[in-house]
Amino acid sequence: MFKTEKLLNELESRGKGGVIVEIPMMAPIPETQLNMADLLVQAWIDVIQLNIPYRFPWMQGPRIQGLLKEVAQAGVDYRDSFRVLKMFRERYPEQIFMPIGFYGGMKRMGEDNYIRALKELDIDVVDVPDYPLVHDNDPLGFYQKLRDNGIAYVNCISADQALCEPGSKEYDSFVEVVRKSYGFCFLIATKGGKTGEVEEFPYEQLRSAKEAIRKVQKEYDRPCPIVAVCGISKPEQVDRMVHDIGLHVMFGSALFTRMVNGASNGEILDFLRQMKAAAN
Repeated sequence: MFKTEKLLNELESRGKGGVIVEIPMMAPIPETQLNMADLLVQAWIDVIQLNIPYRFPWMQGPRIQGLLKEVAQAGVDYRDSFRVLKMFRERYPEQIFMPIGFYGGMKRMGEDNYIRALKELDIDVVDVPDYPLVHDNDPLGFYQKLRDNGIAYVNCISADQALCEPGSKEYDSFVEVVRKSYGFCFLIATKGGKTGEVEEFPYEQLRSAKEAIRKVQKEYDRPCPIVAVCGISKPEQVDRMVHDIGLHVMFGSALFTRMVNGASNGEILDFLRQMKAAAN
Protein backbone atom coordinates (compact mmCIF):
# COMPACT_ATOMS: atom_id res chain seq x y z
CA MET A 1 0.00 0.00 0.00
CA PHE A 2 1.18 3.53 -0.76
CA LYS A 3 2.43 5.33 2.35
CA THR A 4 0.14 8.30 1.69
CA GLU A 5 -2.87 6.01 1.44
CA LYS A 6 -1.78 4.14 4.57
CA LEU A 7 -1.46 7.37 6.57
CA LEU A 8 -4.88 8.70 5.56
CA ASN A 9 -6.53 5.33 6.23
CA GLU A 10 -4.94 5.19 9.67
CA LEU A 11 -6.22 8.67 10.54
CA GLU A 12 -9.69 7.79 9.29
CA SER A 13 -9.76 4.64 11.43
CA ARG A 14 -9.24 6.89 14.48
CA GLY A 15 -12.02 9.29 13.50
CA LYS A 16 -9.58 11.95 12.29
CA GLY A 17 -8.92 13.57 8.96
CA GLY A 18 -5.74 14.11 7.03
CA VAL A 19 -4.78 17.65 6.01
CA ILE A 20 -2.99 18.42 2.74
CA VAL A 21 -1.66 21.95 2.14
CA GLU A 22 -0.12 23.42 -0.99
CA ILE A 23 2.89 25.75 -0.95
CA PRO A 24 3.16 28.21 -3.85
CA MET A 25 6.29 28.73 -5.93
CA MET A 26 6.39 32.44 -5.18
CA ALA A 27 9.53 34.55 -4.81
CA PRO A 28 11.97 34.47 -3.20
CA ILE A 29 12.75 30.86 -4.10
CA PRO A 30 13.64 28.69 -2.18
CA GLU A 31 13.45 30.82 0.98
CA THR A 32 9.67 31.22 0.83
CA GLN A 33 9.03 27.51 0.33
CA LEU A 34 11.47 26.39 3.03
CA ASN A 35 9.94 28.82 5.51
CA MET A 36 6.41 27.59 4.74
CA ALA A 37 7.52 23.96 4.96
CA ASP A 38 8.92 24.65 8.43
CA LEU A 39 5.56 26.06 9.52
CA LEU A 40 3.57 23.21 7.99
CA VAL A 41 5.73 20.59 9.69
CA GLN A 42 5.41 22.42 13.02
CA ALA A 43 1.62 22.34 12.58
CA TRP A 44 1.73 18.57 11.90
CA ILE A 45 0.26 18.92 8.41
CA ASP A 46 0.08 15.43 6.93
CA VAL A 47 0.95 16.01 3.26
CA ILE A 48 2.74 19.03 1.79
CA GLN A 49 1.96 19.76 -1.84
CA LEU A 50 4.26 21.84 -4.04
CA ASN A 51 3.26 23.40 -7.34
CA ILE A 52 5.11 22.81 -10.60
CA PRO A 53 4.33 26.05 -12.47
CA TYR A 54 2.46 25.89 -15.74
CA ARG A 55 1.84 28.49 -18.42
CA PHE A 56 -1.95 28.76 -18.62
CA PRO A 57 -3.49 28.77 -15.12
CA TRP A 58 -7.08 29.59 -16.11
CA MET A 59 -8.47 26.56 -14.25
CA GLN A 60 -7.50 28.17 -10.95
CA GLY A 61 -9.23 30.82 -8.88
CA PRO A 62 -8.01 34.43 -8.85
CA ARG A 63 -5.51 34.07 -5.97
CA ILE A 64 -3.62 31.08 -7.35
CA GLN A 65 -4.03 32.32 -10.91
CA GLY A 66 -2.29 35.57 -10.02
CA LEU A 67 0.57 33.81 -8.28
CA LEU A 68 1.07 31.39 -11.17
CA LYS A 69 1.12 34.26 -13.64
CA GLU A 70 3.87 35.94 -11.64
CA VAL A 71 6.06 32.84 -11.44
CA ALA A 72 5.52 32.06 -15.14
CA GLN A 73 6.60 35.59 -16.09
CA ALA A 74 9.65 35.16 -13.86
CA GLY A 75 10.65 32.02 -15.76
CA VAL A 76 10.14 29.64 -12.84
CA ASP A 77 9.66 26.05 -14.04
CA TYR A 78 9.84 22.39 -13.03
CA ARG A 79 13.59 22.62 -12.34
CA ASP A 80 12.96 25.12 -9.55
CA SER A 81 10.15 23.01 -8.09
CA PHE A 82 12.28 19.87 -7.97
CA ARG A 83 15.21 21.81 -6.53
CA VAL A 84 12.90 22.89 -3.71
CA LEU A 85 11.52 19.37 -3.27
CA LYS A 86 15.08 18.08 -2.88
CA MET A 87 15.69 20.66 -0.15
CA PHE A 88 12.43 19.63 1.51
CA ARG A 89 13.46 15.98 1.52
CA GLU A 90 16.90 16.74 2.94
CA ARG A 91 15.36 18.80 5.74
CA TYR A 92 12.39 16.52 6.47
CA PRO A 93 13.20 12.93 5.44
CA GLU A 94 9.99 11.48 6.96
CA GLN A 95 7.49 14.06 5.72
CA ILE A 96 5.15 13.20 2.83
CA PHE A 97 5.55 15.56 -0.12
CA MET A 98 3.49 15.66 -3.29
CA PRO A 99 4.04 17.65 -6.49
CA ILE A 100 1.13 18.98 -8.53
CA GLY A 101 1.61 20.04 -12.13
CA PHE A 102 -0.10 19.83 -15.48
CA TYR A 103 0.95 17.31 -18.09
CA GLY A 104 2.67 19.85 -20.36
CA GLY A 105 5.25 20.41 -17.63
CA MET A 106 5.81 16.67 -17.37
CA LYS A 107 6.44 16.43 -21.10
CA ARG A 108 8.90 19.33 -21.05
CA MET A 109 10.76 17.63 -18.23
CA GLY A 110 10.47 14.21 -19.86
CA GLU A 111 8.35 11.47 -18.31
CA ASP A 112 11.31 9.24 -17.49
CA ASN A 113 13.16 12.15 -15.87
CA TYR A 114 10.03 13.05 -13.90
CA ILE A 115 9.53 9.53 -12.59
CA ARG A 116 13.24 9.15 -11.81
CA ALA A 117 13.17 12.39 -9.78
CA LEU A 118 10.07 11.23 -7.88
CA LYS A 119 11.75 7.97 -6.91
CA GLU A 120 14.97 9.70 -5.86
CA LEU A 121 12.91 11.97 -3.57
CA ASP A 122 10.82 9.07 -2.19
CA ILE A 123 7.56 10.61 -3.46
CA ASP A 124 4.80 8.05 -3.89
CA VAL A 125 1.81 10.16 -4.95
CA VAL A 126 1.39 12.85 -7.64
CA ASP A 127 -1.37 15.04 -9.04
CA VAL A 128 -1.40 15.70 -12.80
CA PRO A 129 -4.98 16.97 -13.15
CA ASP A 130 -5.23 17.34 -16.92
CA TYR A 131 -3.92 13.95 -18.02
CA PRO A 132 -6.75 12.06 -19.83
CA LEU A 133 -6.39 8.84 -17.88
CA VAL A 134 -9.98 7.67 -18.18
CA HIS A 135 -11.30 9.84 -21.01
CA ASP A 136 -8.66 8.54 -23.45
CA ASN A 137 -7.69 5.38 -21.55
CA ASP A 138 -4.15 6.36 -20.50
CA PRO A 139 -3.19 7.19 -24.11
CA LEU A 140 0.54 7.66 -23.48
CA GLY A 141 0.94 5.01 -20.80
CA PHE A 142 1.85 7.66 -18.22
CA TYR A 143 -0.41 6.25 -15.49
CA GLN A 144 0.95 2.76 -16.00
CA LYS A 145 4.53 4.01 -15.87
CA LEU A 146 3.80 5.62 -12.52
CA ARG A 147 2.16 2.45 -11.19
CA ASP A 148 5.07 0.31 -12.41
CA ASN A 149 7.37 2.53 -10.36
CA GLY A 150 5.27 2.43 -7.19
CA ILE A 151 3.81 5.92 -7.59
CA ALA A 152 0.11 6.67 -7.15
CA TYR A 153 -1.81 8.93 -9.53
CA VAL A 154 -4.43 11.10 -7.82
CA ASN A 155 -7.81 11.32 -9.57
CA CYS A 156 -10.40 14.10 -9.22
CA ILE A 157 -14.11 13.37 -8.92
CA SER A 158 -16.86 15.99 -8.94
CA ALA A 159 -20.02 15.56 -6.90
CA ASP A 160 -22.09 15.70 -10.09
CA GLN A 161 -20.01 12.93 -11.59
CA ALA A 162 -20.37 10.74 -8.51
CA LEU A 163 -24.14 11.24 -8.51
CA CYS A 164 -24.80 10.62 -12.22
CA GLU A 165 -27.33 8.02 -13.31
CA PRO A 166 -26.15 4.37 -13.06
CA GLY A 167 -25.98 2.78 -16.50
CA SER A 168 -25.15 6.05 -18.23
CA LYS A 169 -21.93 6.77 -20.10
CA GLU A 170 -21.03 9.29 -17.40
CA TYR A 171 -21.52 6.63 -14.71
CA ASP A 172 -19.25 4.19 -16.53
CA SER A 173 -16.57 6.90 -16.63
CA PHE A 174 -17.07 7.57 -12.90
CA VAL A 175 -16.62 3.87 -12.12
CA GLU A 176 -13.36 3.81 -14.08
CA VAL A 177 -12.05 6.83 -12.17
CA VAL A 178 -12.80 5.12 -8.86
CA ARG A 179 -11.24 1.84 -10.00
CA LYS A 180 -8.04 3.62 -11.04
CA SER A 181 -7.67 5.72 -7.89
CA TYR A 182 -4.71 4.99 -5.62
CA GLY A 183 -3.06 7.01 -2.86
CA PHE A 184 -6.24 9.03 -2.48
CA CYS A 185 -8.80 10.69 -4.73
CA PHE A 186 -9.98 14.29 -4.67
CA LEU A 187 -13.68 15.08 -4.30
CA ILE A 188 -14.19 18.57 -5.71
CA ALA A 189 -16.10 20.52 -3.08
CA THR A 190 -17.16 23.54 -5.15
CA LYS A 191 -19.28 23.87 -8.27
CA GLY A 192 -17.02 24.07 -11.31
CA GLY A 193 -13.93 22.99 -9.38
CA LYS A 194 -12.16 26.35 -9.24
CA THR A 195 -9.84 27.11 -6.37
CA GLY A 196 -10.34 30.02 -3.98
CA GLU A 197 -11.90 30.47 -0.55
CA VAL A 198 -15.67 30.06 -0.30
CA GLU A 199 -18.14 30.60 2.54
CA GLU A 200 -20.55 27.71 2.02
CA PHE A 201 -20.42 24.21 0.59
CA PRO A 202 -23.15 21.81 -0.59
CA TYR A 203 -22.48 19.52 2.36
CA GLU A 204 -25.37 17.15 1.79
CA GLN A 205 -24.44 16.73 -1.86
CA LEU A 206 -20.86 16.00 -0.84
CA ARG A 207 -22.10 13.43 1.68
CA SER A 208 -24.13 11.70 -1.04
CA ALA A 209 -21.17 11.85 -3.43
CA LYS A 210 -18.89 10.31 -0.83
CA GLU A 211 -21.38 7.49 -0.26
CA ALA A 212 -21.60 6.87 -4.02
CA ILE A 213 -17.81 6.67 -4.26
CA ARG A 214 -17.64 4.28 -1.31
CA LYS A 215 -20.28 2.06 -2.90
CA VAL A 216 -18.23 1.66 -6.08
CA GLN A 217 -15.02 1.22 -4.09
CA LYS A 218 -16.64 -1.64 -2.19
CA GLU A 219 -18.04 -3.21 -5.36
CA TYR A 220 -14.60 -3.30 -6.99
CA ASP A 221 -12.58 -3.83 -3.81
CA ARG A 222 -10.63 -0.61 -4.43
CA PRO A 223 -10.71 1.28 -1.12
CA CYS A 224 -9.09 4.69 -1.33
CA PRO A 225 -9.19 7.77 0.95
CA ILE A 226 -11.32 10.68 -0.28
CA VAL A 227 -10.04 14.25 0.09
CA ALA A 228 -12.28 17.31 -0.24
CA VAL A 229 -10.58 20.02 -2.31
CA CYS A 230 -11.27 23.57 -3.57
CA GLY A 231 -12.49 26.41 -1.39
CA ILE A 232 -11.75 25.19 2.14
CA SER A 233 -10.48 28.04 4.29
CA LYS A 234 -11.88 27.82 7.84
CA PRO A 235 -11.53 25.40 10.76
CA GLU A 236 -15.30 24.98 11.01
CA GLN A 237 -15.39 23.87 7.38
CA VAL A 238 -12.64 21.33 8.07
CA ASP A 239 -14.52 20.07 11.12
CA ARG A 240 -17.69 19.51 9.14
CA MET A 241 -15.94 17.89 6.17
CA VAL A 242 -14.06 15.48 8.43
CA HIS A 243 -16.44 14.69 11.25
CA ASP A 244 -19.86 15.09 9.64
CA ILE A 245 -19.06 13.66 6.20
CA GLY A 246 -15.92 11.56 6.72
CA LEU A 247 -13.59 13.27 4.25
CA HIS A 248 -9.99 14.40 4.45
CA VAL A 249 -9.23 17.97 3.33
CA MET A 250 -6.83 19.92 1.14
CA PHE A 251 -6.39 23.69 0.82
CA GLY A 252 -4.01 26.21 -0.70
CA SER A 253 -5.65 29.56 -1.36
CA ALA A 254 -6.32 30.19 2.34
CA LEU A 255 -2.57 29.94 2.97
CA PHE A 256 -1.63 31.94 -0.13
CA THR A 257 -3.91 34.80 0.90
CA ARG A 258 -2.18 35.10 4.25
CA MET A 259 1.23 35.01 2.63
CA VAL A 260 0.35 37.68 0.06
CA ASN A 261 -1.23 39.86 2.74
CA GLY A 262 1.95 39.79 4.80
CA ALA A 263 0.83 37.64 7.71
CA SER A 264 3.60 36.86 10.17
CA ASN A 265 4.99 33.37 10.68
CA GLY A 266 3.23 33.28 14.02
CA GLU A 267 -0.13 34.16 12.48
CA ILE A 268 0.27 31.58 9.73
CA LEU A 269 1.34 28.88 12.18
CA ASP A 270 -1.64 29.64 14.41
CA PHE A 271 -3.99 29.32 11.42
CA LEU A 272 -2.43 26.03 10.32
CA ARG A 273 -2.68 24.60 13.82
CA GLN A 274 -6.35 25.58 13.98
CA MET A 275 -7.03 23.82 10.68
CA LYS A 276 -5.17 20.68 11.79
CA ALA A 277 -6.89 20.69 15.19
CA ALA A 278 -10.28 20.86 13.44
CA ALA A 279 -9.39 17.71 11.49
CA ASN A 280 -8.50 15.91 14.70
